[in-house]
Amino acid sequence: MPELPEVETIARQLDGVLTGKKIIGVEVLHIKSFGGKGNDLVGVVVDSVGRKAKMIVISFRDGDKVLIVHLKMTGQLIYLSGTHRVVGGHPTADWVNDLPSKYTRIIIDFDNGAKLFFNDLRVFGWMRVMTNDEWQIANGKLPPDVVDREFTLEYFKSVLAKGGRSIKLVLLDQEKFGGVGNIYANDALYKAKIDPRRKAKDLEKKEVEELYKAIKEVIGLGIKYGGASVDKYVDAAGVGGKYQEHFLIYQRNGEKCMRDGGVIRKIKIGGRGTYYCPACQK
Repeated sequence: MPELPEVETIARQLDGVLTGKKIIGVEVLHIKSFGGKGNDLVGVVVDSVGRKAKMIVISFRDGDKVLIVHLKMTGQLIYLSGTHRVVGGHPTADWVNDLPSKYTRIIIDFDNGAKLFFNDLRVFGWMRVMTNDEWQIANGKLPPDVVDREFTLEYFKSVLAKGGRSIKLVLLDQEKFGGVGNIYANDALYKAKIDPRRKAKDLEKKEVEELYKAIKEVIGLGIKYGGASVDKYVDAAGVGGKYQEHFLIYQRNGEKCMRDGGVIRKIKIGGRGTYYCPACQK
């Protein structure tokens, strides 16, 4: 599943091609993939494409609707205008082959002849039409993303103080704050020199401060480099992100720690691959 930097990259690139275009038709090929009425979008003009947590938020200039998209594990968005394509999500032959394919679940038509295809191999992802009020209510129930102003050091401290689980699992809990997926949790804990198995509430004040700063830094780098091209992620231009070229510890099992020469180990925490250096992460 794409993490916050990957979804942010997709949203920014789709914003560049969808903004200003009018929807003239919505064809739902798989009812499970679409929530709401497609006809509610006919005639509206895209105002912007943004992101909240791991969701893509498409806003409109007309009416009172928004379109929310969650790619989940294998979702894919393909904007096609003539021979020009931009692609985001799970890479398959669909981003170079003829469309629609057998995995196309939804087709959105625009007034310039362009189309936006929502493909999903495993049918876990979805598109959902909501009113602005419904979205504001739903959005209000979500915790802050780690890039939001509301994600303050004091908020972070309050969450960790109640965390009886390992710090790694607390970082991955999207009900506490959004955006820290497995890749960035590994790298942030390494940067802060914290053993991922320690209980969140046992971290000392200085360690919490260092981890807060590390989270901000690795997420910022992830956005800067367009995300990471692992777990089959590609960005909206069909080109993989570059953050994997800057991994601090993720996927480096058995290699030497760049900080002290210790051997990096891989363990499982909550079923997720976890990488750490026993020599410097305490």
